[in-house]
Amino acid sequence: MKVIATVAALLFICSGLAWAEVDLFNAEDYNFELEGRYWRPKLDSTVKIVENGIGTDIKLVDDLGFDDQKDFGEARGQLKFFGKHKFNFSYLPLKWDADTTLPRTIEFNGQTFTAGIRVQSKLEMKMFKGGYEYDLIAGRYGFLGFTFDVLLADTFMEIKAPSMALDEKYDSTVPVPMVGLSGRITPIKWVSLTGKISGLPMGGIGYILDAEASLDINPVKYVGISVGYRFLRMDLEYDDNKADFRLDGPFAALKVRF
Repeated sequence: MKVIATVAALLFICSGLAWAEVDLFNAEDYNFELEGRYWRPKLDSTVKIVENGIGTDIKLVDDLGFDDQKDFGEARGQLKFFGKHKFNFSYLPLKWDADTTLPRTIEFNGQTFTAGIRVQSKLEMKMFKGGYEYDLIAGRYGFLGFTFDVLLADTFMEIKAPSMALDEKYDSTVPVPMVGLSGRITPIKWVSLTGKISGLPMGGIGYILDAEASLDINPVKYVGISVGYRFLRMDLEYDDNKADFRLDGPFAALKVRF
């Protein structure tokens, strides 16, 4: 988070300054961008699903045996028009599953799963994100803009205990509006720095934060590669249910522009 905050601060300060003239192509001159991203985040999360007053905090890694680090793919796209207006969208499918022996007794969705039994568990999250961006500053050397997005989180969780004939499922689809900032600066030929941060404080319910910083290399006008770090946090509590969901890790991306 310190790295992200530092890069974002530099971006937003430098974007307001006059850029020196350098000899480079206009990397911002495109109408449509497609991005394929590889992300390897670390999972550190706790969930609590209550039914009829029965439910305890469950650590996804320590209790259910989910992989603490896993590879995922993400698809992103951007449509740009009139120079300063953009539509952004992304699709990130997340999935974990495990087959383990419970180290302690847990309660999930109204059922009790006792310590020492074999449990098979699964968590799937399909995250659709779409929104609008307006760039207050836009030029051949970068931009600085405001974003408004809607995140649709489609979540399914299941815990089964074959020896106890238990099979509990929980699913929900939640739309969440998010506001944020996005910026980029291209200080030297072919190389740029990008920072994005968006989220929403929701009072007593909790908050969502999605932030990333990246180094972008554009060897040719219509193709770019990026490496960076992303931090995704959802800390939500509603009707005794709770999700303290944290993902953070490095990513690499390939971009094609038209």
